[in-house]
Amino acid sequence: MAYSMTVKLTPEQLDERRRQLDRAGFHAWLSPIVILLGVYIYRRWLAGSIPKLLCPLPARGPARGLRLCLRRVAWILSTTYVYEYGPLYVPLVGLLYTLWLVYLASRGTGEDYMHITKSLGHVAASQLPLHYLLSVKQTRYSPVTWATGMTHERLNAVHRLFGRIVHLFLAAHAVLYLRFFVTMGFLERRIKDRDVRLGVLAFWSFNLLGILSLPVVRRRVYLAVFYRSHVLLSAVVLAVLWFHVPYTRWFVGQAGAIYLLGAFLRVRGARKIDAMKCRAIAIGTRGTGTGTGTSKELLIQVNFRVAAGDPLAVAMPGQHVYLVRNGVAGPKTPATIANVQRGTSSLSKSNVEIMLVLRDMGGPGTSYLAALCSQSARKGLVAEDVRVEGPYGEASEYMPAFLGSGSSSDSKSRSSRNGPILLVAGGIGVTYTLPIYLSLLACPSNQRRKIKFIYLTKTLREAQWVVDLLLGALNAGVADALDVEIYATRSVPDPIEGGGLDAAALRSPFLRAKGVKVEDLRRRPDLRESVDEVFTATPDKDTMAALDLWSTKAMDGGRDVSFDSSVSVFVCGPSGLSRHVRGLVGRWVWRDGRSVNWYEEVFAFGGS
Repeated sequence: MAYSMTVKLTPEQLDERRRQLDRAGFHAWLSPIVILLGVYIYRRWLAGSIPKLLCPLPARGPARGLRLCLRRVAWILSTTYVYEYGPLYVPLVGLLYTLWLVYLASRGTGEDYMHITKSLGHVAASQLPLHYLLSVKQTRYSPVTWATGMTHERLNAVHRLFGRIVHLFLAAHAVLYLRFFVTMGFLERRIKDRDVRLGVLAFWSFNLLGILSLPVVRRRVYLAVFYRSHVLLSAVVLAVLWFHVPYTRWFVGQAGAIYLLGAFLRVRGARKIDAMKCRAIAIGTRGTGTGTGTSKELLIQVNFRVAAGDPLAVAMPGQHVYLVRNGVAGPKTPATIANVQRGTSSLSKSNVEIMLVLRDMGGPGTSYLAALCSQSARKGLVAEDVRVEGPYGEASEYMPAFLGSGSSSDSKSRSSRNGPILLVAGGIGVTYTLPIYLSLLACPSNQRRKIKFIYLTKTLREAQWVVDLLLGALNAGVADALDVEIYATRSVPDPIEGGGLDAAALRSPFLRAKGVKVEDLRRRPDLRESVDEVFTATPDKDTMAALDLWSTKAMDGGRDVSFDSSVSVFVCGPSGLSRHVRGLVGRWVWRDGRSVNWYEEVFAFGGS
């Protein structure tokens, strides 16, 4: 259909066009509410039937082929191909939703060029409340989380994709308007009007937001450019749109209220911490960035106490917090919760000690903490204006079922309470997987469960603190033996210095006898054999998994169902490592229809 710029409308037709524009905006605003309501109803009453449909896999017949096909499709849809936007199902749903918005914007526009132009802007503005809601970190107050069960970490990918969609509609609105002014010869006169100037300002503000949100910008200058500009421009653009035209203020006002509420919740959720100690662990060297030499690469360990009633007192391994200083505008430094130690004496039962682990990446937040380490070494406790915000992370959803500490809301973890577990970490990703591994070992219900931990590190020096914690778990009687593989991948040798375990000790027969295999490969290993070992493991006869297995076998005519137990895979590391492991695991899904529960944490500015 060809749109005409010279359509003449009567006053009655102009009023009808305004009603159609308002209707399109309202329907676009209502659409995500209806979708979220449908998702909530599905998760509340229908989601339990899906695991029953997919597991166990029948021995033969059409049902087996159907369930095998469904597992393959589910595996493909849950695979991340573009890390910016998360698993494949996220951009696919985004594409369908975009087509729906295009339909709403173009419905009933006829040949009226100005109708479609205005409608695109109106529909775009109607999506701002949801877009800002997706950015709220305190998701326990978010209707999106109530409906979908997705935490901020997964919603962040949806937020990025949704931002591109809103930007696309606003850009189309602005470009079509400017094209109209140029074609009709109105640009020189109309550019002097306030509404047009504010519209152009909003257009370029969104363009700047989009450019500064590119992954390459976020990774290079996260705090100095992306974070601060994102916070500032997100507020500025709402003020500009408010005064641009009055017709969209209903949507802009909602977005502004959500923006202020999110900021208030973060400020209120940041608590001052007591008895803070910092310790720096040298794990290697890195270039200074100036070509003049190298500096120590540090792992920073932070210990502090919180009250027993604090949310951190019941934090799950694998969650993270933000360390905040110097008021609201100060840098927020993410740190992984490595351990939650509850007091045993009567004097300390009211307090819980939290241990955080983070890597000094040279930014303002970690550099500040590295400086505190030397101060803590001299003075002991560090009395600084440092607050903690959190805990955050999806681990609170799935870890309770693995640790037997309550009923988990995550259907995947409920279906895999007794199956084998594989944990793979690369680099700093070990701060996510190691606490989970140690907590799984400490859980009595996991004592006879197959749990393998693989750690890829640049040098053996980086592995020292990991081995120390593993030995501490052995000495504490958490487990009689471990199942750990540690590989050093850097091609240039980096000898261990400065005390602690040396390279020979890391490869000692004692560690190997205890199930800790350490190798200096100087390349990335092929993990095929290790992955296959987990998938071919059978439950011990005395475990609940074995009882479930034999019960299923009896009901299925005595066939061998040893491969039907769900396997849980935890991965945290570089994207290349994640793709390698997922490819190896995917062979079992694609070939044998194995049930796999995949949990991936991404340590990067812009991961999924």
